[in-house]
Amino acid sequence: MDFRKFLTAPLAVFVFFAAVPGFAADVNELERRLDIMSEELDRMKNSSGGSGIAHRTSVHGYGEVHWGTDADGDMLVDSHRFVIGVHSEITDWIHLNAEIDFEHAAQQLEFEFGYLDFLVSDALNFRAGTMLMPMGNLNEFHEPNNFFTVERPEYHSKLIPTTWQQAGVGIHGAQGDLSYRLYLTNAVQSVNDSRDFNDDSFIRSGREQLNYSEVGNIALAGRLEKKAPGGQAGFSFYTGGSTGSYIPEDGQTSIIEFDYKTKRGALDLDFGIFKGWVEDTLEINNACDRDDVACGGDVPASAFGLIMTAGVHVPELMGKNTIHDFIPFIQYQKIRPQDEVGDTAAVVPESNWDVFTVGMAYKPDPKVALKVDYQTKWYGGEADATDAMFKGPGTSGSLFNMAVAYQY
Repeated sequence: MDFRKFLTAPLAVFVFFAAVPGFAADVNELERRLDIMSEELDRMKNSSGGSGIAHRTSVHGYGEVHWGTDADGDMLVDSHRFVIGVHSEITDWIHLNAEIDFEHAAQQLEFEFGYLDFLVSDALNFRAGTMLMPMGNLNEFHEPNNFFTVERPEYHSKLIPTTWQQAGVGIHGAQGDLSYRLYLTNAVQSVNDSRDFNDDSFIRSGREQLNYSEVGNIALAGRLEKKAPGGQAGFSFYTGGSTGSYIPEDGQTSIIEFDYKTKRGALDLDFGIFKGWVEDTLEINNACDRDDVACGGDVPASAFGLIMTAGVHVPELMGKNTIHDFIPFIQYQKIRPQDEVGDTAAVVPESNWDVFTVGMAYKPDPKVALKVDYQTKWYGGEADATDAMFKGPGTSGSLFNMAVAYQY
């Protein structure tokens, strides 16, 4: 409704009679008051029409419910996560992004990220806050519809600890087919009083919780992406000290990762390779004997990972033009948290494994997915990145999983 048309006439009459005693019109005073009234009506119209902060804020999120067998073969159900996210345009060039994660039927609350973007140009923008680290092609974009498996692949959860966030500042931008992120953040901690690296998940347990956490070391992390027709290649890196004030050595931790994702017709392909190193592991592992230090196992000198996924979009393969999508897929992962061990680290055969998964994802809509997969793990691969597939003592286990996943 046009408030001006609706209210101008009666308000004008009111102003006229209120402003002119004895009906003697003071034309200048009347015009002044009409101008004030017009400005007020414009303000009312704008505030009701969508220029307020509430109208520049959107809510989004995603959720998952999982069913699956455990190591004993028992079927379990888990309201895995429900995530609420907010994007707000505080001004035209200052934007807020944040997400909160309610996990396992809200028994666990996680602050996933919250940062401000200061948008200057396509090629150069600034970012500050708690940010998702630009490592691999899933950590920053980890919604369940972005991968075929029920659980996030262990390449992206054990080696790259999705969702991996750190606090800091950075720059980001894009120019043509190239885009980049470069962040300066607090570092993961290999040895600490509560968080530490360990022998079966590399740096995952070394992430800080960011609740009055000591800033013991600073890290530099970045990612470069190149888009091509039907695909994208990415290169990520991370480097920073990891021991804080606990030992004199800095325990420099460095990671590089390369990934490539492409869609060729109905065929969907995804590939990633990961390598990480930790220096001063002799001193780090010796420090584990102290009472004030937490250690979940011997810290390895390096870790290695490989992931290969192939899926077929069946309707597209059959030439069907439909929103429904059936995607049978296969996936192989080589997970080596103990790729190399230091002089004091004990080799734990179960800390290296291979994973083979087959499954199906059905998407009645791009934002909804019904998933089922069957996964077999081979444990005990030797601490050598050149091992043949499935090499090891031969212990294995299989898991059956289902999920309902959605975005909004």
